[in-house]
Parts: sequence; structure tokens; C-alpha cells
Amino acid sequence: MAYFRRFVWFIARKLVLISVLLSMLVCGFFMAMNIANIYVVLDDGLEKRVDVILTRQQAEELNKYFHADFLMADAALSGALDGSSAYTDYNITGFDYSLTIEKLWAWPWDSYANCTVVERVPSITGKVISSRRGEIADRVPSWQGGRYDITLVKVNGQWKIIGMQQKTILVEAAADTGEQLESEILLP
Repeated sequence: MAYFRRFVWFIARKLVLISVLLSMLVCGFFMAMNIANIYVVLDDGLEKRVDVILTRQQAEELNKYFHADFLMADAALSGALDGSSAYTDYNITGFDYSLTIEKLWAWPWDSYANCTVVERVPSITGKVISSRRGEIADRVPSWQGGRYDITLVKVNGQWKIIGMQQKTILVEAAADTGEQLESEILLP
């Protein structure tokens, strides 16, 4: 009887250990899947946001990456689409985009995720539109990048950016100076 009891406890311990290991693997898999999906949404979505602000084209594609509440409240997008942006008087032909994800965490069972990113646009190429030549500077204004705290929400199985709060302003130097970064300003 003692051998049988030890055998049952041996099997029970092994089953518990295997169950714990399998649950950790499943949890790790879903966590990695969420983080990979969020990374793609952040990288592609924020680059598309910059593209729409600079060129005012294909704004409907932002719905793939951003929640409707965010799109309605984003001042930079509103300025670009209503013509009050600093880039409205320029025909932008290209730009370099850089996104660094500093912190990203998403539990597999949560429908919200938070992250910290640094967004920069080191160079923008373009020309003044013909109707404004001579009235404004020929050089395209520098992009005001920054460090952002971003909140994402899972809607119908897809991650979307719902909040974006700027913590630091990064002002790019003029393209002709060759400097990477002019200044960093902390926001309250």
C-alpha cells in the first residue's frame, strides 16, 4: 500500500509540474504574439500617421492602426487635414522615419497595453508648392518628434492605438548642419 501511495504522489507531482510548465509556455506564446502584433501596429501606424500629416494622402488607412476616438482627437492630424499644418505649403516627396520602442508590455489576458516610444523624422525632402514660392522659406520645417506614452486597446481581435501622450519633445536640427538632434525638451 505504501508503494502505491508513493507511486500516486509521484504521478501527481509530475502532472502538476507538467501542467505548470505547459501553462507558462502557453502564456509566453500569447504574450509574444501580442507584443509582436503591437510592435507592427506601432511601427506601421505611427509611420503612416507621419505620412498623412506630411502628404495629406491616404488618411483612411489610419483606421487600420488607430481607434476612431484617437483619430478625432489628434491635433496634428486635424491640422494636416484642415490645412493649418506647417507642411501644407510644401509638396513632400519623402522622409526618413525612426521609431524606437523603449518599453512594451502586454499581458495575454488584457485588452490594453502600454508602451513608451521615441519617434523621430531626421529628414524630410520636398519643395514649396508653386503658388507659395517666394512667400515662405524653401526649406521644409523640421519635424517635432518626441518620447510618447502610448496606450493600445484590443478591438475585435486587433490592436489599435487609442492614446498618445507626449512626454518629451525632440526637435530635429536643420538638414544642412549635419547634426542629429538639436534639443530635447521635457514636458510636465
